[in-house]
Amino acid sequence: MIAALKNKVRDISISKKLYFTIAIMGLLIIVELCSLFFAITTLSSVRAYVAGEGLWSKAQKDALFNLHVYAYSHDEKDYAAFEEFIKVPLGDRKARVELEKPNPDLVNARQGLLEGRNHPDDIDGMIKLLMRFHNVYYLDKGFKAWTKAETMLIRLLPISQKLHAMVKAKASQKQIDVLVAQIKRVNAEVTRSEDEFSFTLGEGARWLEGLVLRILLTLSLTIGTTSILITVSVSRGIERGINAIIDGADLIGQGNLSTRVKIYANDEIGMLAASFNHMAAGLERNITDLKETEEKLILAKKKAESSEKAKRIFLANMSHEIRTPMNAILGFAGLLQESDMDEEQRRYIDIIRQSGGNLLVILNDILDFSKIEAEKISFDSAPFHLRDMVSSTIELQAERATQKSIKLIAHFDDRIPSIIWGDAVRLNQILLNLISNAVKFTVEGEINIFVNLIEDKAEEALIAFVVKDTGIGICEDKQEKIFEVFEQASTATSSKFGGTGLGLSIVKKLVEMQGGRVSVKSMPGKGSVFSFTMAFKKEGSNDTQDKKTEISLVKHTDDLQQGENKRVLVVEDNPINSLLVTKVLKKQGYETDLAENGKVAIEKYEVNDYDIILMDLQMPEMDGYETTIHIRKLAGYKKNIPIIAMTAHTIKGEFERCIAIGMNNFISKPFQPNDLYEKMNALLQKG
Repeated sequence: MIAALKNKVRDISISKKLYFTIAIMGLLIIVELCSLFFAITTLSSVRAYVAGEGLWSKAQKDALFNLHVYAYSHDEKDYAAFEEFIKVPLGDRKARVELEKPNPDLVNARQGLLEGRNHPDDIDGMIKLLMRFHNVYYLDKGFKAWTKAETMLIRLLPISQKLHAMVKAKASQKQIDVLVAQIKRVNAEVTRSEDEFSFTLGEGARWLEGLVLRILLTLSLTIGTTSILITVSVSRGIERGINAIIDGADLIGQGNLSTRVKIYANDEIGMLAASFNHMAAGLERNITDLKETEEKLILAKKKAESSEKAKRIFLANMSHEIRTPMNAILGFAGLLQESDMDEEQRRYIDIIRQSGGNLLVILNDILDFSKIEAEKISFDSAPFHLRDMVSSTIELQAERATQKSIKLIAHFDDRIPSIIWGDAVRLNQILLNLISNAVKFTVEGEINIFVNLIEDKAEEALIAFVVKDTGIGICEDKQEKIFEVFEQASTATSSKFGGTGLGLSIVKKLVEMQGGRVSVKSMPGKGSVFSFTMAFKKEGSNDTQDKKTEISLVKHTDDLQQGENKRVLVVEDNPINSLLVTKVLKKQGYETDLAENGKVAIEKYEVNDYDIILMDLQMPEMDGYETTIHIRKLAGYKKNIPIIAMTAHTIKGEFERCIAIGMNNFISKPFQPNDLYEKMNALLQKG
């Protein structure tokens, strides 16, 4: 029975337990307050009786005093004063007699106490005290003394009346003195009864005070003890449940997912524990599923990484294998173009170079797109001359434009800082794509390139680049799609002009990855306007140059004496490329020596002196990296010879790797002879 009750109480909700605790404490406090109020009112009533006894005693003494004076003065005023003072004890007697009745008339009793000159506010308490506690020893004893005193006092009334009659009858003073002696004896007895009544009231007041204090102390202890017991009981129940949950959480945190906490009650803590167990079960289930999924993901990741690695290796090998023969094709085609040929032969060579160039563009687009898709693109921030960079980019397309009788016109905003910070290589790639497309799709007319300052801030300049052509244009419904992968304006355009459809997709991604925006406006048959905006860090001041510059084909003027008396060691395993480099260098007067791999190159370099080395990277027996490291470890002046990497490897990181091991510069295959001459000349002049 008790156990069932305990369980039932334990299952009560915490809020109800708290409400119950508060209710009990409130009830006990109310009881204590009521007891305190009762004690105060009771003590106040006792105080009123003490005060009333004082009034009673004083009035009685004053009455007897005036009666005594009257016995000698025979003045009616003194007797009248006696009658007035005697009304006080008589009024109290009237109230006492009424209250001793089984069914007292409270109005009559109140009137009697008022006649006894008691304070009106004390009268109700005095009546209640007498009615409630008349059987209490101290009050009973006191009221008996009061009754005795009143009885004796009543005996004075006939004596006073007799005295009054004798005075009026002019009796002798001796007869009057006999009555005065009786009055004195009665007064003495009344005084003794008054003292007993007063003493008994004092005892009763002290007893009542002690009783009230004991009651209040008992109630206070009861309230405190009950509050503590209930609070401890509730808090222990809560603490036990919470500690179980905390311990369970710690165990789960340590990996013990099978942990379940004990439910001690069906209150909120019990519900929390049940929810915790449900959560733990779900967590155990989810972790198990997650581990299985993780294992699958790890396996899939390994497969993806393996696939990505295979793709990178394939792209690197494909790039190398295509660029190596392409280097020979374009290189020898360039050499043939400079020889004596008839018009038809020259046209054939132009076709070979143009086709090779187109193939190279496609290869570069595929490699760039692969990098962007894999998010392997990173952007450098270095100072460069914007006008020179844009002009150089336009010059790369000048020859094609001249062949089609198309003008390339650049417009530069003279407010643009001469030097800005950014990735010049990627900006060149973006512009080259747009200008190349403009040249490709423009049959006649001109192409305008605008470079304008949009916003000039303290540390940053927002620059807009616009490429406007008079080409075939693009339909409105195709203008957004052309930035998607493998998209062109139409199938007819693709078949007529060629291309992979990757260029504009690469442009859009490169611009957006640098925080810019690209857009197009076009009308079929009227031409197209491609524009993009990018922010660049500022450095330096403006150059005051012409706003409009017409770019024409700049032909390289060979300095036949540039390589005179300069010996070059060409380290190349491909005999065709070796022959090409030799022919290109001889046109500038360089003396060349060949080495088919790094091992042969070191043997030759140890016994011969050269001014510069052109180093292929991928070779049998000893590659270009190992060869360069070996050379840089040589003693004396030989370790400082300039080395230029010549490679068909153009995957990101190759240039940095070459510079890190000690090479001085890098040129990719297929190479432009002028580019090779410039880089060689720069290093030779430093030496």
